[in-house]
Amino acid sequence: MRRALGSRFLRESSTLQLGALLVAVSNLVGAVVMTHVLGAYELSIFYLGVSTYSLLWALLNLGLANVVTKRIAAAIRSGSEELIRGWMGVFVRLSVLLATVAFLAGLLLFPLGADLAFKADGPRIARLASALVLVPLLDVPRIVCSAALQGERRMSALARVDLGHELCRLVLVVSGALIVGDAWGAVLGLLVSSFCGSLIAFDAYGRERRREGSLLPSLIGAARSTSVPARAALQEGVQVGLVRNVDSLGVQTLPTLILGSLGDPGWVAYLRIAQRLVSVARVIMQGINRTALPALSQLAGVKDVAGLRGTYWKASLLSGATITAGLLLSLPVLPFVLPRLFPPDFVEPLWTMILILTPGLCVVSFSVANDVFYLVTDQMGVAIRLSLLGLCVNTAQVAFFAWWLPTIGVAIGLTVTCLWSLVHVGYAWFWFRRHPELQPLEAS
Repeated sequence: MRRALGSRFLRESSTLQLGALLVAVSNLVGAVVMTHVLGAYELSIFYLGVSTYSLLWALLNLGLANVVTKRIAAAIRSGSEELIRGWMGVFVRLSVLLATVAFLAGLLLFPLGADLAFKADGPRIARLASALVLVPLLDVPRIVCSAALQGERRMSALARVDLGHELCRLVLVVSGALIVGDAWGAVLGLLVSSFCGSLIAFDAYGRERRREGSLLPSLIGAARSTSVPARAALQEGVQVGLVRNVDSLGVQTLPTLILGSLGDPGWVAYLRIAQRLVSVARVIMQGINRTALPALSQLAGVKDVAGLRGTYWKASLLSGATITAGLLLSLPVLPFVLPRLFPPDFVEPLWTMILILTPGLCVVSFSVANDVFYLVTDQMGVAIRLSLLGLCVNTAQVAFFAWWLPTIGVAIGLTVTCLWSLVHVGYAWFWFRRHPELQPLEAS
């Protein structure tokens, strides 16, 4: 127990958990304020615009951040500064390319798609989503710097970047909504906050690079490096992106769009805010997951199977037990808190949604390291097949519940969706029993 409490993994994950908790609280404060500023209908329009943009970005976005973080961690372990520069350089070029493609595709596809899905509100939602496709371009510096900081396990700096970006988002989105008076103001605030987040990341990266012992290269030198071909990053990034984006599609984007199209659009705001309320408990998952990636990558790099297995189960059990306990302790308090935070018409729908979503979150909290496990053990093919199968099955049942119960049906479908995470945990247990050793993880 003393060894576990004093481990670097626990220290680093605790740092990210604290940062993620502050981010989640800020996110929740923003959601509460926005309910008073915009109301349920206008807030639903904003969330539908965000989800429409997110659907396109999920289809184009690759899992390059996780791939680059893994490769940088392996390169740091071997002391190869050239490989660090190479992976950061290819990340910059591919991120700019994908963000540009998303921007052009959004301008072409959103007007037609939103008109078909949302009818009368379609033109407004299309315009909001078309503006939001600028976000990936503005975010490029932040995500590149964050991947490098995470790869070198500079978790305090990474937490500061996340928190700074979130505080900018909170202030600017709320300010935009107050000044403009509708969803457009919130969208403009998101765009400006993305730019500010990149400035904060630049500053944090420069500070950490000047620390003694750092192998982080200059950003200009990294951007110029071509030592890592784009094909090497794309081949692995496509696999990781499929797994991560399928999860995001199935839990966030598609349920929101299904509720706005097949269910009651007025309940979109209630669903998204309820997800944010229960997701405050998931901050532990974020800290553990982001610490597990470089930690498991380094263990896989030296073929430490016992350490890999132990770290995976430690991360999974720590996350699941802590989140479940936190949810059970917080539920009795919420009926007294909700009326003091939200307008009267929000209280009953939010409480209903929270009760439905909580069991699913308890289940999924034990799957914090699943995507990292697939990545470091080169089992992405299995992850893709299982994730795509789950997306098809779960989207169908979410759509059925939305049609059957237009208000709460999507929330029921989301809780059923969470059960699919147990399939991934079961596969990890099976794999560890059948594979007593790992192949070496190459840094390039």
